[in-house]
Amino acid sequence: MAESLFHAQNRLNCPICLTLLKDPVTTSCGHSFCMSCIKRCWDLEVHRGIYSCPTCRTPFNQRPALSRSIVLADILQGMKQKAPARPADVMCDVCKGRKVKAVKSCLICMASYCQTHVRPHYESKAFKKHKLVKASPNLQQQICREHHKALEIYCYNDQKCICVLCMGSQHHGHKTVSAAAEMAKKQDELKKKKWDSIQKTIDLKKEAHQCKKAVISYKRSAQAAVENSDRIFNEIIHSIQNIQAEVRENIRAQENKEVQDAESHIQSLEQEIGELQKETCKLEPLLRTENHIQFFQLQKYSFNSGVSPYSSPRDVSNLTFERVEQSLSELKRQLDEVCEEHIGGILDDGEIKIFLLAIIRSAVFPHSCK
Repeated sequence: MAESLFHAQNRLNCPICLTLLKDPVTTSCGHSFCMSCIKRCWDLEVHRGIYSCPTCRTPFNQRPALSRSIVLADILQGMKQKAPARPADVMCDVCKGRKVKAVKSCLICMASYCQTHVRPHYESKAFKKHKLVKASPNLQQQICREHHKALEIYCYNDQKCICVLCMGSQHHGHKTVSAAAEMAKKQDELKKKKWDSIQKTIDLKKEAHQCKKAVISYKRSAQAAVENSDRIFNEIIHSIQNIQAEVRENIRAQENKEVQDAESHIQSLEQEIGELQKETCKLEPLLRTENHIQFFQLQKYSFNSGVSPYSSPRDVSNLTFERVEQSLSELKRQLDEVCEEHIGGILDDGEIKIFLLAIIRSAVFPHSCK
């Protein structure tokens, strides 16, 4: 039972400090925290005006009022009382028979005492000058080997704990302070670092949550764009098929004249395709590399173009496919207008093909056409 009670993943541990709950409180979303932990966490969000559960990120319109969870506190107290002493606990050196967990250790007696056997140190004048500390399994480490005094002074120069007699000998003239006071100071600094880490974790979780929402929206937009593009292209194909039957005979008549123009046009396209393929081949090493150092070296020597460094997380919340849909819709509209306006002139005007190609290029590649 003791193992489950003090395990790091125990459900009775606070998700923030990862230790057994103290003064447990439960939020409306059902998660429990130490009262001091959740208060500090929400104190960091005051300037934002929003509060949320550190575990599930459930937002609250205003800072929730917290009250102690009596039932949970009683359960914890009962489990603590029933839990046997752990191997790491210090046992009383005076108890006979079954040993009881020690609460204090004396640096003069070099012994540890339970709640009952430590009373003489508080009540008798004979123990008035004895130094009591929290029960420790390693009392020898807290005593100066040379002077046999408590190591209760911290030396800044040597960065170690010393006794009062050491101050007048090998540590004479050194900057010293109470070890307890220095520990409290360092612990305050560590607490601040811990809460800074918690706040950063909260911020990163919020950013990850927003990115996930943006990705879901982006995927939905992409699916809608695919469906719309399929529909529009099917309509374009249907319109072209309707025209195909009317112009089939005329195409044969104009074939000889158009072949030369078409071959010339194909030659231009193939030349342009060849140039594009060369450019594409240059991009392949950059796209395949997984090493960022190699990436920037390849880019430098292949294109001699500078790459701006990354300065902030990218905003993906406004990505849409409206431009593609508008271009495709414009293409269909213009093709429909061409079919209606020029259907009668197709039999006499062989330049309609060039006109259609120009419309397609301007609709699909609006920035590449003048």
